[in-house]
Amino acid sequence: MAPYANSSVCLSEQCVQASSIIYSRLSSNFQNIDPCTNFEELVCGGVRERRVVPQWINHVREEFDMQDDTYIILKGILEAPYEKLNTSKPADQENFERLLTGYSACMNETAIAALGVQPLVTFLGNVTESFPVTEEEYKNPKPFGSADYKAFSDTFLFFLEHGQKAFFEFMVDVDPEFPDTMIPSLYPSALATAGVFGDEKTRSEFENVVAQTFAKLLPTDESKSAAGELARSLVDFQEKLATNTPTVVPLDHIVNSTVKTATQLAPAFDLSSVLSKISPAPVDRIIFPYPEYSTWLSQTLANTTKPTIQAFFLWQAILGYQAAVDGPELQPLRALVNSLREKPAGWTDERWRTCITEADQTQAWSLSKLWTDRKYTEETHQTVKDMATKIQNRLASNIDKIEWMSDKVKAIAKHKVESITQKLGVPTEKPNLADANSVKDFYNGLEMTDSYFNNNINWSKWQVQKNAARIKDGMGKGEWAVDSAPSALTMNAFYSPLENSITIIAGTLQEVVLDAALPSYMNYGALGFIVGHEYTHSLDSSGRLFDEHGKLTNWWDAESEAGFNNRTQCLINQYETNKVKMPDGSLMAVNGTNTLGENIADTGGVNVAWDAWQDKRRDDPASDFDLPALNDVFTHEQLFYVAASQWFCDKSNDPGILEYMGDVHSPPWIRVKAVTENSKGFLNAFNCPKKEPTCVIY
Repeated sequence: MAPYANSSVCLSEQCVQASSIIYSRLSSNFQNIDPCTNFEELVCGGVRERRVVPQWINHVREEFDMQDDTYIILKGILEAPYEKLNTSKPADQENFERLLTGYSACMNETAIAALGVQPLVTFLGNVTESFPVTEEEYKNPKPFGSADYKAFSDTFLFFLEHGQKAFFEFMVDVDPEFPDTMIPSLYPSALATAGVFGDEKTRSEFENVVAQTFAKLLPTDESKSAAGELARSLVDFQEKLATNTPTVVPLDHIVNSTVKTATQLAPAFDLSSVLSKISPAPVDRIIFPYPEYSTWLSQTLANTTKPTIQAFFLWQAILGYQAAVDGPELQPLRALVNSLREKPAGWTDERWRTCITEADQTQAWSLSKLWTDRKYTEETHQTVKDMATKIQNRLASNIDKIEWMSDKVKAIAKHKVESITQKLGVPTEKPNLADANSVKDFYNGLEMTDSYFNNNINWSKWQVQKNAARIKDGMGKGEWAVDSAPSALTMNAFYSPLENSITIIAGTLQEVVLDAALPSYMNYGALGFIVGHEYTHSLDSSGRLFDEHGKLTNWWDAESEAGFNNRTQCLINQYETNKVKMPDGSLMAVNGTNTLGENIADTGGVNVAWDAWQDKRRDDPASDFDLPALNDVFTHEQLFYVAASQWFCDKSNDPGILEYMGDVHSPPWIRVKAVTENSKGFLNAFNCPKKEPTCVIY
């Protein structure tokens, strides 16, 4: 097939489909809407008019549609005979069989129901054996003290080894001071049920649910008899944690500590001993943000009773593994969760969705390979590589034109952008997704059986060991960070300041975000905006704190710092003028400070994508052809912004709106509004009365 249409108007299947999708999102009244004042309604109004938010999600957006379509394809593959995979490679077959074993165990609800909650009760028994409380201690609780440290540390280690969150979350990250080294990190872990403390009614309901659940699930008669008091003290303790635990760790808080210092700050955890047992190599440095939290936590533990701390461990274990069992004992907990999600009390997701989502977590690369072998072509790879390189070069050259940045800082910034590593489509190391044997080797040691609960345990422990191995082995240049890109099916892209790299994930590279058969203004508007956004993160409010090697260092002089701060304040003010209607009818302003990094990336991203598209159409004029039924309505320049904006078309329910207002990204409709206000290309394309952008940084 020819790379482009042979005539001015493209009538290929891809072009007709793209035009249809664009029209389906336009407002039914789009021709009467002023693009200069309400562009988001013009390009996205049709989504709100014609779409319904399904019960299993809180938003209708293109990325969720793409994810759903991908999962439906994979469901068909997993539920079809293996012969239909058209492969004779033994490693492919072994990968598929392990994947199918895990998926089938998840789908076998009859077997899960037959076992009831007993597997979870047995696991809870392991917790009480690790951190025992006597019958007398239940009746007359005493404060937690140094005599309890050994059992506490052992239980904390038990949770970390199982990938469960108890006070801290164990990860392995790039050392911000020595970027070629991987070291452990312990981040304060947020509570899954932190949302229950918003009002007294919900708090009381939560306490009742905990009491009911404890009375049915705790492994000993002594603990069951104390269920009510344990629930009361646990809820009090969790409320303190919810109030004082940092939930977001900005990049400038990613600070190193020695293991010795961290151990002294939190003596009950005995971090030195814990890390020596998890890490396959000696460890003397650790990423340990918010040391003041550890001091507070140690003081709080000292004022908490031993039964309460045991109850905390038990509750975290219940939350961690309750989805792997079934029984009426869990009905109160699941009803509360549904209530918090604003779902009906008995609501459950379709089982296949649960199981395919879980497969995308537990055996992500095996599942991803089934899809990328069919969908991620060499043509797609070359198209995104060419685009990413053009955008990278354009951002670097645009730095020369920045008036508020000193020549010295310009040179460093330009070199940093030019040094950004591209990770495109799929990983090429650990595993190399194009190599079935590499995928097979990656999952060495992961056992999948017909026991769904055991599979959850096996994967949790395997995952911790796999991550810990990076402390010794390091991270390959073609490897992906599992916390940001755990799957090639993820609808995402990201910039890593610690690696100075961008990752554009294959799952995102689908029609209409990227299609080599579509005009370049469509591809550069949609995917180009995303790629430009990620490159701009290298110079945003957090990314600029790191150098080209990923080292946390200050390379900005006072002149450039002042210029940057002046322009970011413009963005903060601009976004905070936007109000969002909340579910209770009140209006809430966007938090321009919390969303600053993403807002910088949006503004810079669309502008550098526009510039790169100008380079593309100059170098390759044939890539600029017409789409059917659109050439009489929009110019190519205007369609660039239609494509860029329609990625953010959104319809949300009330919980979805609350999610957006607590996110580091501004709500999608605000993002479209601000991006167009800040783009000279947009203002010219639509001949707006206002000719100069509101805020520009890059």
